[in-house]
Amino acid sequence: MAGPSGHDASERSAGAAATGTAVPFEQDDNTGFFSRDRLIPIVIASALFMDLMDTASLALALPTIAGDFGISTTDLRLVLTVYAITVAALVPASGWIADCLGARRVFVGAMIVFVIGSVLCGMAQDLTQLVFSRILQGTGGAMMTPVGRAIMVGSVNRHSMVRAMAWYTLPAILAPLLGPPLAGTFIELASWRWIFFVNVPVSLLGIAAVMRFVPKTPPLPRRNLDVVGFLLCGATILAVLGIVETGGLSGQPLTIRILGGCGAIVLLFAYVLQALKAKAPLIDLRVLRHKSLSVGLAAGGLQRIGIGAITIVLPMHLQVALGLSPLVASQVPAVGAVGSILSRFACPFGLRLMGFRPLMIGAALVLAVATLIPVSFGKTTPVIAMAAFLACYALVRATFFMSANSLSYADVESVEISNASVLFSISQQLTLGLGYTLGGGLVAVAGGAKHLGAYAIAYPAIALLPLAAALIVAWLPQGVGDTMRQKAAP
Repeated sequence: MAGPSGHDASERSAGAAATGTAVPFEQDDNTGFFSRDRLIPIVIASALFMDLMDTASLALALPTIAGDFGISTTDLRLVLTVYAITVAALVPASGWIADCLGARRVFVGAMIVFVIGSVLCGMAQDLTQLVFSRILQGTGGAMMTPVGRAIMVGSVNRHSMVRAMAWYTLPAILAPLLGPPLAGTFIELASWRWIFFVNVPVSLLGIAAVMRFVPKTPPLPRRNLDVVGFLLCGATILAVLGIVETGGLSGQPLTIRILGGCGAIVLLFAYVLQALKAKAPLIDLRVLRHKSLSVGLAAGGLQRIGIGAITIVLPMHLQVALGLSPLVASQVPAVGAVGSILSRFACPFGLRLMGFRPLMIGAALVLAVATLIPVSFGKTTPVIAMAAFLACYALVRATFFMSANSLSYADVESVEISNASVLFSISQQLTLGLGYTLGGGLVAVAGGAKHLGAYAIAYPAIALLPLAAALIVAWLPQGVGDTMRQKAAP
């Protein structure tokens, strides 16, 4: 009897990604340049491309938008933080929704919601309207990223995960390359509002590609939603990020601040206990027993806090403190993105040469030292020198994340992919949100965005994060991920 067709194999694998159903990986449709391991990651990454390009563009435009709205740049970090909070709070329900409606249907619907939110962001007339529009964007983003990643992880051969992750991250790497100069051009020649409107054609192309190349996944029999777990998880996320965003409830009486902190801790413990005891938890935390996943989440989370902080600090440094125009300032992160592209080739080579653990520790230590270098950026520093530095910085940073992302799924079983993907997405948004708040808070406390001395405090504080990440990676055993290492190829 003939074996299953390539399309059927992809469909069953993609369905397993979103639902946790174990299926074998098929090989008959996985040869040639347009193999499943390349094509599906690239197509799914169209959503990630929109998400990251939006963030990269918005970060550059913050000083301009702040001036337009008549508020400080550090206060405007709320539009980045509220997106991260919304995504993190809603992501836990993404797997259940994908089961009920079908993963591909949810993925496409999420892209539509995201682009509607983008249009409303472009039409916002004040901070309040922009914040509520970003919440709508975040509602779409909460479904796009975890469902898309789960489809991708479940559709490719596990031994080819490094290669698939490289293709999955390639379109996303282009976002920081295209986003800042595009935003700078819009700001100089038209309006910052166009950084949101550009998502419309991108989303249309992405939806067309998904409908054409990503296999349809039918809904599964309905399972009960863990309502208690969802409410506890969402409340915990809102409490933690809310306390951090307000500077630990700054300005409130000491009693209120202590009660608020204790309340967040109680919510966290209540959620963990509920998730471990529930028969069908919203997120099965037992997946964290895999050391490669738990270490990857912890170390990657610390690095993402640093990314979020620099995302806020660097545009303020270049535009507010150094007085560069948005178009000139955009050249620094744009050229820096070239380093991320080169990492797609450098990372597999480094993994084959060194292995996961040594490469990740080395990359984290280099990042800790490199984060101190922007302290020296002054009004006489050539833009090309700053851009060249950021290119090298981005190469090392992307190498760390490509390694960590691939290793995180090394030991995860097929039935656990959905839980691991949701945890990954929650961690990503939580840590980025913490980073946005940390970056803006450091600059504000150290004297404000206009004072160069503030950045001499902010960058060294941020540098402690990759240093801590290196210590966490050191807990991994020698030789971890060696079965994936030998097949690490672009």
